[in-house]
Amino acid sequence: MFLIDQKTICALASGAGTGAISLIRVSGPDAKKIIIEACPGLKKKSIQSHRAYLSKFRDSQGATIDEALILYFENNKSYTGEETVEINCHGSPLIAKKIIERLTELGCRSAEPGEFTFRAFMNGKIDLVQAEAVLSVIESQSESALRVSLRQLEGRLSENFKKLESDLVWCLAHIEASIDFSTEGIDVVDNDVLVQKLENIQFRLNEMLQSFSGGQVIQNGLKVALVGQPNVGKSSLLNLLVQKDKAIVTPIAGTTRDIVEATTQYSGLMLHLSDTAGLRETSDVVEKIGVEKSFNEASKSDAVLFVFDLSQGLQDQDVQLLRQIQANELFFVGNKTDLLSPEQMTKTAEETRKKLHEIGWSARDIEALDIHLISALDLSARDQLLRSLTDKYINKDFLKESVLSSARQAEMSRDALGFVGQVINELKSDVGSEYVAQTLKNALLSVQKILGEVYDDQIMDRVFKEFCLGK
Repeated sequence: MFLIDQKTICALASGAGTGAISLIRVSGPDAKKIIIEACPGLKKKSIQSHRAYLSKFRDSQGATIDEALILYFENNKSYTGEETVEINCHGSPLIAKKIIERLTELGCRSAEPGEFTFRAFMNGKIDLVQAEAVLSVIESQSESALRVSLRQLEGRLSENFKKLESDLVWCLAHIEASIDFSTEGIDVVDNDVLVQKLENIQFRLNEMLQSFSGGQVIQNGLKVALVGQPNVGKSSLLNLLVQKDKAIVTPIAGTTRDIVEATTQYSGLMLHLSDTAGLRETSDVVEKIGVEKSFNEASKSDAVLFVFDLSQGLQDQDVQLLRQIQANELFFVGNKTDLLSPEQMTKTAEETRKKLHEIGWSARDIEALDIHLISALDLSARDQLLRSLTDKYINKDFLKESVLSSARQAEMSRDALGFVGQVINELKSDVGSEYVAQTLKNALLSVQKILGEVYDDQIMDRVFKEFCLGK
């Protein structure tokens, strides 16, 4: 964990390596004093907050290291809430190294990864949800992920948790007041009113938890596996979806023997696609390993595209495979429509549904099933499949909402939900107010841990351990 001290810290805040400009950040009580010492030309100037100054940055012998643009932010008006200086120098790694060495000579300590954001949290500039959002913004790989992260950074999700906290405090205050006045026979608030209030809290927590799976998909991307028998066109389909020749395509069965991975974006969502080995009985040792990997890949994916040869229809071997595949979401893809007439396609689709019914699928499940009749040679199939995939996970005005995207937030929310449910049962069972109050305190504590109003080293480590240096 971070050193809890008041020492002024510094670090390279821009990416390592050669570039046009490097940014070095300095934060702490001596930031202004140190930068004036390093840039003697600033001594004669009245340095003001949020102003930029061009100055020569000198070493201990007075030699110029670089001519830099210095930005100063006074106490309480910076990212960290401390006196802060940002040094914009030429993007040479050597220059950045020499500037940091000089800052260290003048009393700075090298910052640990995430320490600037940690100080912003400790100084009340952001809460813990917003601190997590800082890292999410940096790591965003799609438009949707960036949009969700920025909304959290703005405090939208924090507002929801603060409202929950306020309502829990209200309930707790009334329960504790009823304890204080119980000897006088005064009921501060009726239990039915408390139950109604808590059921509303329960509903909102449930709603937030339901957003977690979608939030994870937006943040990390959608993992999709292409599975099916050999030579049904999985590799051709992968190449179509990512619009690159990622997988080798040949008429020889068993060409793909290992997982071929590729990524693409659609509607602002990142998709991680895996082409797998054709599923069939085989004596080939290498191919057998590939088949095992295929089943494993399907089980850990968010969605599975089960590809079959539409010109052959759904075969008995396909049916056997379907019984073995474990999939969170299953999409049927009948490939090779280019080999069939429209009438033949309609007939084959009907036969596919009939066969699924024969092996035990309910009419309701079959009706809800996504069956796509496509040709991997037709570019329009890409839009059809990817739209269906993304709509399944972002099928409402999802991106306008505040969603949970952190496992820590979801874990604490589940704890809070469990305690709230327990309080409701205790109130309905006329359990003593002292016991109800303790359970409710646990619910409140869970929400306060989410916001970082209550924390320990373990919580801090979970939030800040992935941060990069300079942030």
